[in-house]
This record gives sequence, C-alpha cells and structure tokens, in this order.
Amino acid sequence: MALSGSAARRYAEALLALGSDERTVGDFRASLERLAPVFDRFTIAGLRDPSVPMKQRVDALSSALGDEPDIVRSLLILLLESDRIALVPQIAIAFGDLVDRREGIAKARITTAVALDEPARRELVSRLERESGTKLRATFAVDPTLIAGAKVQVGDHLIDSSVHAKLVALGRQLAS
Repeated sequence: MALSGSAARRYAEALLALGSDERTVGDFRASLERLAPVFDRFTIAGLRDPSVPMKQRVDALSSALGDEPDIVRSLLILLLESDRIALVPQIAIAFGDLVDRREGIAKARITTAVALDEPARRELVSRLERESGTKLRATFAVDPTLIAGAKVQVGDHLIDSSVHAKLVALGRQLAS
C-alpha cells in the first residue's frame, strides 16, 4: 500500500498493513479508540517533559498500556521516543477511516432540528442504508435553525430536507 498524506495517516496505513486478519485489525481499532481520548494536552505534556528521563517515560507508558496489543504498544513507544506522541488521536481517526473505507462503510453526518432517541437514529440510518445501498457510520448533531427535517452529509453529497432549506428555496423562487 502506498503511503500518502499526513504523518498520522502514514502511521495508520503502516499499522493497518501489520494487521494479519480482520480480528487483529478490529483489536487495533478498539485499542486506538480506547487510548485516543487519554492523550489530551496534559498527558502529552507529561510524556514530553524533558526533565523526566526517557526511560522513565517509556516505562510509565508501557505499564499504562497493560493489555493493549503488542503492536499498538510498540507504536506508542516509537511515537514517544520520536517525539510524535501527540499524533495518537489523529492516528486513531485515520486508522478508523482506513478500516471503514476498506470495508465499504461511508461516514454520514446527520443534522436534525431536534435530538433523536436511539431507536429513531437506528431507523433513520437503516432507511438511509437501504436507499443508498451503502453501509453507514453515522454521527448526529442538532441544529434548531433547521426548524424541522434533516440534513444528511455522506462524503461530498448533501441531502437537505429541512424546512429551513425549503423556505430558502421558496424565497428564491418568489424573488425570481
């Protein structure tokens, strides 16, 4: 696989190439998703503190990683030693994106006027998957200015069925 893009993406591509099977790739993804939120600015600052010897920082990181997969643990130690530990959250995102793309899953951002409960979210995603013929990984947002309806962004394709969009279109039509 050709390496391209940002440093985080290149690390994610290398990690994906080391995944021997789907289960291993899933374990890597789960590990990165668990670890990414831990690497906030305070944790990163502590791990980058030059007043603490590198060996102590590596030992602290190794002990904190406990039961994480060996390859993920090795990657994080490599990132620490090369002063790139701040990339962990971006690597987690890039890795997830690569795995989704490989599995044919598209990202969808669904914005509604009111918050939807979990059954309504599942139903909406299921309907969108049936209509598009694509498996979706959806994130949800609320924007009360939509008045009613929803906006669905899948890749660079936007479907805007909000009342706000319809009112704007009607205003343009009346103005012309």
